[in-house]
Amino acid sequence: MLRPVLVSLALCLIAACGKDESQTRAATGSTAKGGGGTVQLADASRKFLVIEPAAPSENPLGRSYFGRTAFRPKALSAVTAPFAGRVASVAVEPGQKVKSGDTLFTIESADVLGLRAQLAQARLKVRLTQEVLARQDEMLKKGVGLEVERFEAEMKAREAKSELERAERNAALAGSGEGTKVNVRAQVDGVIVSVKATSGATVQPGGEPLVEVGDPAGLWVVADVPEGEVAQVAKATKAEVTISALNVTLPGRIAGVAPRSDAETRRTPFYVELESPPDELRAGQLVRVTLFAASGEAEIWLPVTAVLLKDGSRRIVYVEDPTGRFVAREVEVGDERGGKVRIRKGLQPGERVVMRGALLVDREAEQLL
Repeated sequence: MLRPVLVSLALCLIAACGKDESQTRAATGSTAKGGGGTVQLADASRKFLVIEPAAPSENPLGRSYFGRTAFRPKALSAVTAPFAGRVASVAVEPGQKVKSGDTLFTIESADVLGLRAQLAQARLKVRLTQEVLARQDEMLKKGVGLEVERFEAEMKAREAKSELERAERNAALAGSGEGTKVNVRAQVDGVIVSVKATSGATVQPGGEPLVEVGDPAGLWVVADVPEGEVAQVAKATKAEVTISALNVTLPGRIAGVAPRSDAETRRTPFYVELESPPDELRAGQLVRVTLFAASGEAEIWLPVTAVLLKDGSRRIVYVEDPTGRFVAREVEVGDERGGKVRIRKGLQPGERVVMRGALLVDREAEQLL
């Protein structure tokens, strides 16, 4: 008698469990089966989901590099000695603002005295040859001169004029004045960046810069990137420059990447232009550059909440079809940044994906990605 009773009780329990499971599915509206597939949810459950179309987007997290502010090459004027000689005086100091034409330093040079003497001689020669030419013209008019002598005088006058032009160009390097002193002047408006000229020092033309004048409006940022990441920097769509000393973050753009890397550090300089540099910006300030690179063609980034892990290795997302059902789609994922993961394969731009609440759709998933 006991055995038939136990069998009847077991059958009742199995029937009750099946009834509870059916009621649970009816309450949630889910028809998901073991391996995923197509799922349909009741409206009451759909309100807990976030469904959005997949679309190419920027990488969710930028890469940061350290750099410094510096003068662009065209914004820095390096002034050297135009002649060999000795520095007589220095008229500027670092940080001083100057205008084009202001005296930077003065040198004494014997070469300058020779140039000015040549200029004086050239001017005298022009005057004398012009007088001879005028006299030959007068004689020719009176019939007592010869055409050949008049022609010879004209050629000498032209030669003297050419010599004067050359002497004026050479003497122009020395500027106005007399004797051996030369006032070396600024060619642009700006701020004195450095002064290496010292009174009494001997200088040579083409030597190291004695004074550097920088244009504050020509500052940009120079940063370094590991040579393995150069390609990513070149593809950056925008940049943000954080200057701790000024407590500001400024927008910028990539102006260029150096054509070679440093042989010792294996890092490559790149350059960022600031869109609206503040007046307080100075050369040499430490900055942090954050670059944001655009995704490639048809490259999709999804939040990690959209990707489910199944069977230990499969990555699944749920795509909403035109009928409102959710279809399990296996995808191949790439790197993860800032709470988002790159989808390499399995999705097309425009497909509507469950971005949040995917575990409500598939209760058999092991975990989120």
